[in-house]
Amino acid sequence: MFATICFVALLLSFRLLPSASADEKCLRIAMPEIYSDQQKLDLYQQVMKDAGLCVHAMALPQIRAIAALRSGRIDGVFAAKNDLPDMAKVAMVSGEVLLGSIAGYLVVRDGPIESISDLSTEVLGVPLGATWCVGIVEGYTNIVKVPRGTAMLQEMLAEGRIDAMLADAYSLGLTGGVADGYKAIQVDHFDVHSWLKVEFADLRPKFDQGTSAYMALVNR
Repeated sequence: MFATICFVALLLSFRLLPSASADEKCLRIAMPEIYSDQQKLDLYQQVMKDAGLCVHAMALPQIRAIAALRSGRIDGVFAAKNDLPDMAKVAMVSGEVLLGSIAGYLVVRDGPIESISDLSTEVLGVPLGATWCVGIVEGYTNIVKVPRGTAMLQEMLAEGRIDAMLADAYSLGLTGGVADGYKAIQVDHFDVHSWLKVEFADLRPKFDQGTSAYMALVNR
């Protein structure tokens, strides 16, 4: 009887060990809106599994992702800022795979304004939670941070509640582009990479392998 109990206990311990190990190594990765529909999140998790990594992907605006990194609620993120470790106050390593290059635009009425430096008293709308435009608007005080992204900014611009807005190329494309009577002036350009906390640096080769496979699937 004692031998049988020991054998059963041994079997149970072997069944429990893989689960505990998987939970310990499951990376929590924040992804931006361009990759945030459930189908893409599921696909990302699957290709990472094929590369030998357990990953839990979630959709988070970058401002929330940075806060989540700082508080330890996530382990990595898709981001375009080279100063991300400084912003998050967390040691991190960047992946080698380029996820995409995106332009940032200033949208204003047709007229003399050609750059941020030409703004004086104009009310500038910026997307709440975006980090790419933080340095661009530094020193300009007449700013309104707008929730609900580019669509809300365009609505406010059309109604005259703001005089100019910032938006990235992807978001502008989703919301129909630039309306008649307005122009988009490129004010920034940023490359998006994946980032991991430095304690997971040894996983970067597998992480890059999975990221490459994911980008090949979503871009085909």
